Amino acid sequence: MRIFRPEIEIALKAVGVLTLLSLIVIPVAWGYGQRQKARTWQNLACAYRIKEVERRTPILSRIEPGRDACVTLERLGFALDVPR
Repeated sequence: MRIFRPEIEIALKAVGVLTLLSLIVIPVAWGYGQRQKARTWQNLACAYRIKEVERRTPILSRIEPGRDACVTLERLGFALDVPR
């Protein structure tokens, strides 16, 4: 017992599959973007912590700034207290 013509059934199935895929892909993409933003903010916090350490200890004034400020901070022995 078919309600729709075969062409319409195929179109409805395609729309259903696309909807299901979008319900999976969109949240994953959003989560990836949020993770990137969180890493940026964490790196900014580490950079501010490095500047604070440089201000308090002038001997460390020649710190080479790297791409990742948190790695530099850990290399110096100062860790940013980040709740996990």
